[in-house]
Amino acid sequence: MNKDEIISFIKKEFKKGKIRSEMFPMMTNFGIKDYSETVHTVGINYITAIGRFIDGVTSLSECPVFPCNTENNYGQMVAESQASYGDKADEVRPDSIWFSKKDNSPILICEFERYEKNRRKDLKIKEKIENLLLAYHQLGGNVPIILFVYWSYAGENPGDIKEYISILDNGFKKSNGFYVRGINALKTTYLVYRCVASGNIDNLTLNQWVEVG
Repeated sequence: MNKDEIISFIKKEFKKGKIRSEMFPMMTNFGIKDYSETVHTVGINYITAIGRFIDGVTSLSECPVFPCNTENNYGQMVAESQASYGDKADEVRPDSIWFSKKDNSPILICEFERYEKNRRKDLKIKEKIENLLLAYHQLGGNVPIILFVYWSYAGENPGDIKEYISILDNGFKKSNGFYVRGINALKTTYLVYRCVASGNIDNLTLNQWVEVG
């Protein structure tokens, strides 16, 4: 599948939930507790599973990526030079990465994170989006799709996250002063979704995935 076909598949699945219903009944029927990292674990395993239903695609959850030197023969398909980020190499671990079975090139990187409107959570969302951008460049800047999903309770208004999403376009400056540039929009499309958790802390269903923006 090409990029547009993969995006169409993702959008259809999030809307209809065929894989969600068949493979993750705890998301759609039985419900899960909002305990520790349970929602996060279920969410990222679902997103990773979607990739495995697409011909020519495989996927991993919580796979670390980091800059590799080009003399190690990894090439730009795998990672850029560490020089782009200064002396310290940033290890980031996207919640889900999809790869091409044909040539092992990255197809999609994803983060799935809870969002509540408070300063601590705002900073966490910002960090997650910055990590996506770091992973994007560390994988060579040729990743066709970036997916960011945040979840929150139904009835809660987590607020506008456009300021944080704009980091993907505009880049950001690291604490050491190095600038990490934004994505190449000619190559890469990003999708932003909100997962609405219905129910209560003891029993949540995650059956509403809404595209944002």
